[in-house]
This record gives sequence, structure tokens and C-alpha cells, in this order.
Amino acid sequence: MDLKVGYVCDRGLSPRRPVNQDRYLAIPERGLFAVFDGVGGQRAGEVASQTAAETIEEALTHHTARITDSESVELIRRAIDFANRDVYELAESDPAYKTMATTVALIHIAGNTATIAHVGDSRVYRLEGGHFHRETVDHTDLNDEIRAGKISSEIADRLANRNIINRALGVESVVDVEIKTIRIRDGARFLLCSDGIYRHLSDEEIARVLAEHKEPQRAADELKRIVHQRGADDNLTAVVVQVGRNKQAPIISIDDGMPKDREKGAAVQRASQATRPQSAGGRIKVEFNPLTEGNTRRLERKTPLEEFESNTSAQARSKTRVVLYAMMVLVLVAGAFYGGLRASDFVRKGASVSNSNRGPDSLQTGKEAFDRGDYKLAATEFESAARREPTNARASFLLGRAQLEQREYELAVKSFDEAITRQPSMYDAYLQQAVAYEALGEKSKASAALGRYVEERRKQPVSATQ
Repeated sequence: MDLKVGYVCDRGLSPRRPVNQDRYLAIPERGLFAVFDGVGGQRAGEVASQTAAETIEEALTHHTARITDSESVELIRRAIDFANRDVYELAESDPAYKTMATTVALIHIAGNTATIAHVGDSRVYRLEGGHFHRETVDHTDLNDEIRAGKISSEIADRLANRNIINRALGVESVVDVEIKTIRIRDGARFLLCSDGIYRHLSDEEIARVLAEHKEPQRAADELKRIVHQRGADDNLTAVVVQVGRNKQAPIISIDDGMPKDREKGAAVQRASQATRPQSAGGRIKVEFNPLTEGNTRRLERKTPLEEFESNTSAQARSKTRVVLYAMMVLVLVAGAFYGGLRASDFVRKGASVSNSNRGPDSLQTGKEAFDRGDYKLAATEFESAARREPTNARASFLLGRAQLEQREYELAVKSFDEAITRQPSMYDAYLQQAVAYEALGEKSKASAALGRYVEERRKQPVSATQ
């Protein structure tokens, strides 16, 4: 059956989310579609989501022939395992990436069979013959207990604060993928989306949008329009897939995917290991708590500038780690992904050439303003410190950070240049500059900034302490 696709991938409207950490795959000729929602740190999320997307695409599209029905499940499971490994190893290779992870929701369509796989809380919906189904159940402690029959859906409505995802790619060296196959008919329509979509729309509203718009792209655009109208406080991604001919029909039923009482016993068997082991690494804890201000998913971590100040000593480096850095950059450059690199919010001891005389009042005031989201005031204070001490690389770097948050990308590029000129070993300045160049659409310059980063890291002497 022919496949037609429409998609949107947008960073949303929140000024606290200046970079889109969502990614997607839409490859109709291969029947492959996926959505990734990265989490962790300042911009580490898109490193995780982009890495996972690239790994899965490579694993599932290098075959000369289309993936058949019989081999689909094993190949998809293996591809997601590879993606989990790649994200985990990147996270382990540098403290700057230690909190990063990503969700994945994926479908592969071959003939009249759809293979659906997911990890985390990105979702897959299906509309077919007027019946709307949520094909994935978010991997949260709360949903696990509902599927295990420990609590009812009614009680669950009062326990929203327990809605914490317990699976994501990159958290552990192995991941438990939930995967299934279903039979589909001509006219079926799928939606893959990140939580930035369904957080703002009910299942009923999503079903209506999919049913009312004949063209997949029109449906995707309408979802984005509604989310923006309602605040768009998170990154949002939607991939709408039409299987064969569009057969518009009124909505007859809506199924949220949760087992009914008589189905719970079987659902426990179907759900892959509903009770999750504790994370050995303890690197990530993601919450989606409707009771909190802003209705946002969050990581339990320090504020960006607290992390900047606290991480003043580096871990031991080795030649192997330098190779990992170089490989990471080469992979990202090959995939035209420059802005997604997380510019970690820390520098090492000696970040300023003139630490003993650096204008602490302006810097402190600027840091406090930055942490509460007042980037304009922060930029003013950091600029004052930079003018007062022209050799203070740290002040220029922080100024660039504040400008980047305000989307003043050209000014940010110049500030990071000044920081690099004053202190070439300020590695994060290269990464942040690459982010700014990517936002300006200057990919070649972003690539060059990453190349300079690799070269400077190679110059760093291998030692046990810094």
C-alpha cells in the first residue's frame, strides 16, 4: 500500500527551550517513521535524540531490500538496542552528557502489517474505520501499576504526581523495548508524536483533527496550530502517516490503550517486564507532573550556572576518550547536526586568565539573573564585566550564553570568539559557537567550530588531574 506522510517538528514557544530537542524519521519508501524526544541537561537532549535517530535510520535502511513482515520485529528491536548503546556510551564518555537520554516511538509498515515499538512516553495513535486507538502506553510507574492491576484508572487520576517515565534510551546499557505487530487495512492513519502534542490536546481532539483533514500534512499543521494557540510550552513533533487511500469517517470509538479490568491479566503478560529495576547509574529522572507550574517534564538537576560553577575539576582523560570525542563530532557532522551538541554549562579551573581581578559583583548579579531567566539583565551584567576586564574569557563566554538564550545568535558568535581568543582551551565556547552558527543556518561554520573543538581537545595533556 502507498504511504503518504505529513510532519511538523517545532521547538515551541517557551523562551526556556531555545533549542528543539525533538527529532523524527519519515522515510515512506522504507515504511519507517519515528519520533524522538530528547531529555537531559542544557542541549544534551538533542545529542541523544539525534544520535538515536541516526543509528536507527542506518540500521534499518542499509538493506537493499525492504524489510519483510517476518524479520521486522527482530530488526527493529536490534536497531533500538544499537541506538540505546550509542546514546549510553556517549553519555558515559563525558560528564557533560551524563544526564542525556531520549524516548522513541516507531512504526514500520510492510504490506498490511505495522510493527510498533516504543520506549518512554512518546506515542503512537491509529485511526482506522472510525475507531481511534492509542497503540502505546507511556512507560511510567503509574501506568505499570494500572496494567498490573494494582490500581484502577479512577484512582490513577488522583496520582498524577507518580507519572514518572521509567524507560528511555541511554539510561542503562540495555533497554527494554515494548514492541508488537498489528494488521492494518487500506485507509488506516497513524500519528506518532512527542508529549509536546498530547499535553495540549485530549485524545478526542487528536482523533477529530486526524479525521477531519484529508491530507496528512494539513492534519500535522493543524495539530501544531492548536498547540501554539494553547501555549506550546515544550518542543512538539507530529508525524502523520496515511496508509493507502484516505477514507474519512466519523469517530465511532476512542481507546486509550489501557487494559480493561478483564484484560489486565493478559496485559501483564504482554507488557514487557512491567516492574522496572532500579537504575544502577541513577543518571536520569524525568517527570511529567500536571500539578506543577508550567505542566513541564523536568530533570532533577542544578540550574545551568550552578552546574557551570560547581564542575570545576575535570575527570581523568585518556587517548581513548579523545578518539570518542572525535568520533562523536564526525558522526554529527556527517549527519549535518551541529547545533544539537550540548554546550555543557561548566568550565574548569583557570577558566579566566584574570580570576583574581574579574569583577565578581557583575558576574554574580549576571548569574543570578540568568538562573531566573532574565537573560537581558544577565547579558548587561556580563557585558559590563567583559568591558571592565578585556582579558576575562569567562565573562565573554557567559555573555555569549545570555545572548544565545535571547536568540541574538550573531552577537553570541562574537562573544564566544572573544572567549576563545582570550583562552583557547575554553572548550565549551567552541560547542556553544557551533550552536549559534547552526541557528543562523551556517552549517559550514558550525562544522569548523566543532573541528576546532576537537583540535583543542587533542592538545590537552593526558593527566590524572587538571
